[in-house]
Amino acid sequence: MKNPILQSYQSRLLYAGVWILITSIQTLVVCLTTQLPAGYAFADSLVFNALFAFYLIPLWYPVYYNRWKDKVWYINLLAHSILAIAWISVWLASGYLLMLIMLGDDPVYRHFLNISLLWKIIEGVLLYVVAVLVYYLYRYIGQLNEQASNEIYLNKLVKDSELNLLKSQINPHFLFNGLNSVNALIIKDPQQAQEMLVALSDYLRYTVLSIRQEVSHLQEEIENIERYLSIEKLRFGDKLNYEFHIAPDSLSIAIPSMLLQPLFENAIKHGVYESIGAVNITAKAHKESNYLCIEVSNDFDPENVGQRKGSGTGLKNISERLRLSYGTAASLQTKVLDGKYTAMLKIPIDYDVIKQK
Repeated sequence: MKNPILQSYQSRLLYAGVWILITSIQTLVVCLTTQLPAGYAFADSLVFNALFAFYLIPLWYPVYYNRWKDKVWYINLLAHSILAIAWISVWLASGYLLMLIMLGDDPVYRHFLNISLLWKIIEGVLLYVVAVLVYYLYRYIGQLNEQASNEIYLNKLVKDSELNLLKSQINPHFLFNGLNSVNALIIKDPQQAQEMLVALSDYLRYTVLSIRQEVSHLQEEIENIERYLSIEKLRFGDKLNYEFHIAPDSLSIAIPSMLLQPLFENAIKHGVYESIGAVNITAKAHKESNYLCIEVSNDFDPENVGQRKGSGTGLKNISERLRLSYGTAASLQTKVLDGKYTAMLKIPIDYDVIKQK
């Protein structure tokens, strides 16, 4: 921790201003209470206060390096008493020496110098105590700020780890099924197999890169989801249909990377897998006030889905990421109506995800 007096130009200027004020007040008091000429009173105050201010700067270091919490109170008191005696003695000796050299030939000033010794000792003790207390207070506040900064940094590391873990939960079944589909198409339709392999490669590349970044634009997320759905489309054929209705002014809005992926995985798992007929997946996005509203819906047959319940990991993943990124400012709701399952996301637009992290 840097010396509080030397840490900035403003602190040095403030420190000098305080001592100029002290010198002015002391000069006025001496002139009013003694017969000492104003010039002598000013010179005396200036020299002793300038020395005091100068010697006060290195006093910070024994305060800073003193592990006072590890010592009993009387050990600290004894240490500061010894330091105060030595420090005040050096201050008085150097001040008296300089003033004797400057005004020692004048009997009026020599008399004042002799009778003011006790008051200078009292002044030195009081200023020493005040200075030490101020130093300790500054040190304590600095430690509190440092502790708070460390806590914020640790919380950020924990949050980053949690978010990265959530983002890295790639569905292994999709990867295995995609590779099996490519394998089956290699002989049957090499051109289609190549297209599927390119789409799968682009999808996985984006997924891996998204783990390293906090946010992506909605357009980038939609493009990657289209890759995902195009791969699934090759597997399911006419059984899977999808369409997007994305307002152009919402494409540039930043959202947490890979946030929407679990919604479409759920639509495939609980819609396409479980359905006998064709399933339509519809995604909508638009701005509403200061929020980005996203809806993902798919045809849904509760009777068929009831035969194989999911763990709800996808929705829990989204809810947890919303909590970590936005606190309570975002929401995720689901509903089933007229044979359609709909997930609705509401994300604040002006909320700086990066800043919160």
